[in-house]
Amino acid sequence: MKQNLAAARDAFVASMKRETTGPELTRLVAVLDDLIKWSVARPKALAFRADGASSVFGFQLAGSTTTFWSARVTRGDAPTLEIYPPTGRTLSAELREKVKETLNANSRQPTADDRGLRIGFGALKNANARQAILAQLEELTRCAPAVPAATSATGSATSVAATA
Repeated sequence: MKQNLAAARDAFVASMKRETTGPELTRLVAVLDDLIKWSVARPKALAFRADGASSVFGFQLAGSTTTFWSARVTRGDAPTLEIYPPTGRTLSAELREKVKETLNANSRQPTADDRGLRIGFGALKNANARQAILAQLEELTRCAPAVPAATSATGSATSVAATA
């Protein structure tokens, strides 16, 4: 079932409430809202990804099926932001390494090599960390591949070239 942005946000927050309460929930919802606000402000680059479970929320490259970022609620933990899931396969090796360095510099737990480009919302409660990640996302939108008017039914991913 496809949801609109507001309904999907509400469902995601409801999933968050099962794992987190009180002031911590308020701070984590603020992280989600900042990610949404940032993404909605880039309609030519990003579009809300409407096909997901209530515990998953995200945006994709506009005009494509390539997920740009997603957030996931996991049992017993704060939500996690993942960039270009799964495992950043659409990024060049150089750009993937740069993203990993930014995530690791702002995370309490370094990102494992093969686990994907992830950071917990707990780390993103810090305004400086959140700004660093949003700046990295901004850079990724600038080097995202041009998306043809019609995408194939297979939704194959195009490799993102690193820009100098």
